[in-house]
Formats: sequence, C-alpha cells, structure tokens
Amino acid sequence: MTLYYSMKQMLRSPVKSILFFLLVGVSAFLLTLGGSLWKMNSDMLKEFEDIFKTVGTVDQKRDHIQTGAMWDAGKGEYTWNHYARYGERISDKVLDFEGAGYLLDAKQRPYFGALVDQKVRGTGYMDLLVAEVTPLETGTADSSFPVRVQRVLSGELNEGDTIYICDHYSFEDGEYEARSFEAGKTYIMMLDDVSFVHGPRVSHIAPEEYVTEYLPINSVASSQYTMDGEKVHDAVGEAEDPRAFDEVTEGFYETERGRRWLEMAKSQDLQFRTIAVEPVDGTELLLPFYQKNAQISDGRDITEEEYREGKKVCLIPFDLAVLLRKKVGDSLNLPLYYADYMPVSFYDTGFQVSLLNAEGETYPVFCEQQYEIVGIYKMPPSSGDGDYSLAPWEVLIPWNAVPENAWEDNIVSHYPMTGSTTSFQIPNGTIEDFMAAWEKEGVEGLEFKFYDNGYTQLKSGIENRRLMSWIFLISGCVLAVMILLFFSNLFITGQQERIAVERLLGRTRKQCAVSILTGLLILAAAGSAAGSVSGWMATGKAVKAAEKTMKFDTTFSNVVIEQADEDDSEITAATGKSDAWMAAATGCGMLLAAAAVSAGFMRQALKKEPLQILGELEE
Repeated sequence: MTLYYSMKQMLRSPVKSILFFLLVGVSAFLLTLGGSLWKMNSDMLKEFEDIFKTVGTVDQKRDHIQTGAMWDAGKGEYTWNHYARYGERISDKVLDFEGAGYLLDAKQRPYFGALVDQKVRGTGYMDLLVAEVTPLETGTADSSFPVRVQRVLSGELNEGDTIYICDHYSFEDGEYEARSFEAGKTYIMMLDDVSFVHGPRVSHIAPEEYVTEYLPINSVASSQYTMDGEKVHDAVGEAEDPRAFDEVTEGFYETERGRRWLEMAKSQDLQFRTIAVEPVDGTELLLPFYQKNAQISDGRDITEEEYREGKKVCLIPFDLAVLLRKKVGDSLNLPLYYADYMPVSFYDTGFQVSLLNAEGETYPVFCEQQYEIVGIYKMPPSSGDGDYSLAPWEVLIPWNAVPENAWEDNIVSHYPMTGSTTSFQIPNGTIEDFMAAWEKEGVEGLEFKFYDNGYTQLKSGIENRRLMSWIFLISGCVLAVMILLFFSNLFITGQQERIAVERLLGRTRKQCAVSILTGLLILAAAGSAAGSVSGWMATGKAVKAAEKTMKFDTTFSNVVIEQADEDDSEITAATGKSDAWMAAATGCGMLLAAAAVSAGFMRQALKKEPLQILGELEE
C-alpha cells in the first residue's frame, strides 16, 4: 500500500517525474559510457605494453661525395664514378647519454667468425685464390694474359691448367700502366675472378664460352683495427704495392713475405668452414626477427634472463642445423677467431681479403665455448631486409656470453654505425622524449629510425579516447549531482504538507521517510537501469569502431611494421573487451547516490514538528 500511494503521489506531477527519469538515465548513460571507455582504454594500454616493443636504429650519415677514376682494360679507357663517403667515424659511446631511458642499450655490434667442422660454403668458389703461376710468354697484362698454374695453395684450381690474368681495373690516379711478366719465372699471387677474357691473346676463345679472367689483387697486408677504429700498423703489408705479387725464388718461403703467403693461403681455406656469429641483447633488435621475416620454427627464443646472464645458449638457422645434423637441445662448439664491424649482410659477398693480423699471423681463437641450441629459425632467401638481412648460416648468441672486449686484438675491419649493427630498445611511447634528450647532446651526423608496430599512433588514439571518457565521466558526475540535489529537494519540499499530515496521523519518522522516498527511488532505479544498459550497449558499438580504427592505424601508418596474424589477433583481443559489470556498478552507484541525497533532504524535513511545517505553509 505504501508503494501504491508513493507512486500515485509521484504521478500527480508527471512532467517532473518523467523529466527526473530521463535526466537520471542520461547521467547513468554518461557515467557508464565514460567509465567503460576509460577502463577499456586503460586495459588496452597495459596489454599493448606486452604486445608492442619500440626499437631504434642508428646510422651514421654520409657527408660528402668523392669522385674516382677507374681504368677499364676491356674498354681501354678511364671511367669516372661518384661515391657517397662517410666522414670521421662517430663512436657508439655518444649514444650513452642522460635521458635515453634504454631498456636494451645502444651499442655497435660486430659479428664473429667461428669455425665449424664442415665446409659451409661448399666447393667451386673461384674468388680469392692463392696460387703460383708461370707466364706462357713475356709481356704486359693490359688484356687477358695466359699463365700456367704451377701450384695451388688455396682455392679451386688444378695444377697445370692455363688461366688468364689481367690488370683489368685500376683506381690509380694519372696515367695507367699495366704490370709486365716474364716467361719462365714463377709468381705467387692472390687472384679474384672479376670478368671474362678479352683482347688479342684470346681471339681463339668464343665469347659464349665465358672463360673467366682473374685480377691479381692485394695479398699479404693486414687489415687489423683497434676497438677505437684505428688501423694497426703493419710494417710489411703497408710497404708493398697495393696490387702486389711476388716472384718465387729459392728460399722464398723462409722470408717474411713468403711466410705470410703461406699463412694467407691457410686463412683462405679456413673461410670455407667459417660461419657468422652475432652477439645481441635480444632478437627484437634484429629487424628480420622484429618484422617476422625470420621466425623460430623449432624450440624457443632466448629468454631475457639468458640474455642478461650471458647463458651459453644459441639460435641457429635451419640450413645450418641440417648441414651439421643438429637439433634443439644439442651442443654447438663455437671457436670465435675474428670480429668484423661491417654489416653482417656483407658476409658471403666474398671472402675477407685478409685474415692476417699485423704480425702476419692468422687470427687465433679468442673465445671457444659450447652453446646449447635452444631454437632453430627460418628466413626466406629474399626477405626484403636489404642491409638489415642476416647472413647465411648466422648463429645468434647472448652478448654477455662472450667476455667483454675479448675480441679487441682480433678485429679484421671497422665501419661506421649502421642500422643493422647499432640498435636499441626504449619504453613504448617515449620516442619524443628520447629525441628531445638526444638533441641536447648537440651531436651531428647520426640518423635515428624507430619501429614500434604503430604503437605511437595506437597510443595517440587511445589517449584521445581516454580524454573523451574523462569528459563523459565528469559530465555525468556533475549532471548526476545537480539532478539529484534539485529533484530531491523539489520532490521532498513539495510534499511538506503530506509529511505533516502523516506525522499527525501517527506515523513515525521512518514510516514517513519510506512513504515519501519509495516513489523517488523507484524512478531513480528505473532511470539508472535504463541509462546504464544504454551506456553499456553504446560502449559495445564504440569497441567495434575502435577495432576498425586500430586496423586502419596498424595497416597504413608510416611508422608501422606489418606484423604476423598472431599479432593482429592479439590487438583485436585487446580492443574487444566491454565489461557488463561497469554498467551494473554505475546503476547501483546512481541508486545509492539518489538514496543518500534524498535521505539527507528527508532528514532535514523530518527534524521539524508537524505543526511547525503547517505554520510555515500557511505563511
């Protein structure tokens, strides 16, 4: 009966009651929508922190153009070429600056040469041969010049074969002068196949036979460097003509130069059994892995703990696993004997010109350890990574697994920082902070590139939606407070006479409060429920719209790296959450707030005696 009379009393003012219902619903709608969007976007940011990683690369800029003359013996003329050149080398020490905030430090990584038991480059390599040859005639090698192979010290040649050599190319300034040879003498030289035979001495050879012509190149000079990129002085090597070869006479191999030729031949043979080993702090620092062009097909990745503690574990490519008959869990012995700061993608474009140190010795092994194979990876032959590509048969090991600077006396070449050798990881969303801190250093000549899978765009969109959710929340709170204060006061004040009469008829304060507030709270509950449900449904539509926006951002943003399908599903999962409990909590919260506010007004009204209320009404 109390409920009946309470609702009947509310319906006597239908306009006020309907308006109260609608405004309470709007408040609940705004609060539910704002709260749900805020929670959804906050959860998305947390989940994206695990899904996304921000990696940066560093390239030293080329700062000038150099023009060089090259003699082409086939054309019989000079050609002019223009080359973009680096200036003074910038050390990676400049990357250690305040405010960088690295998760994985920026450092220039070398790759190591490691020996394995089997040939990995196979047979048939015709470049960088070491052989003794005897000219078949006396003359100048200004075109293909015939010589007979007397002895093969390194490479795939047969003794007794006739081959052709030529001073085909020369980068000497000024007038070109080809070298002369004397019949009957024996010469030792390193040969590189650079072209096909040409000239009057090979007129009997048809062009379609494609007979190889060899170029005598620099031989026994060392290319050793220090950790600071300084060339180590080599008295024997630097004293020679850069196109040098030597005449073999009695006792030649007892001389310093003769001993070096033997050592050079030995080092060339080692390269058939040499693989590239790259130390790194995380596979995500290598773009082929970051871009999913290289993926682990068996086993697992090296863990963060293993990277940090320098565990003796490794990842090997599938082809090397087949060649060496290795599987996950097996051990791989890696005797590391040289370090090269050239991009590892340059590996296998040809053998090293020299693996001799400044003393004329083949670089000794500086670190030999057994590594457990924890994963096998695959990478397509043409992955589109360019200079960022991995080398064939490349093995990955933790940076900390090799003693610090253990390779300082075994560096065969140095090179400026490039994106493939110098990379780092920073927290997501801190690219602008990083660059602002870098600008304060005032260092010129370096270029940074960042890869975050579109996190910057995603975060920007999420932050915008969070701002909108705050607007909804604040608007809903302000509107709710104003509505509850206004209508609670309006309904309770408008029923002062009813309160006085019910009190005079013997009802207690509690009974009067229940009679007056029941209808008000029922309308508040109905409005809260309707608004909360509407807000929850609107949130679901907002989630779908957000998913479409995420798909657009991660597909067309200019800083995005396309991810595998599993990453797309993770993003969709992160955006597709709209919790119903937020709507229920909002509805309950609105009802409790309505009860608290109306109870406060009711308490003030019940403090007055009935006759006092009637007297005030008469006045």
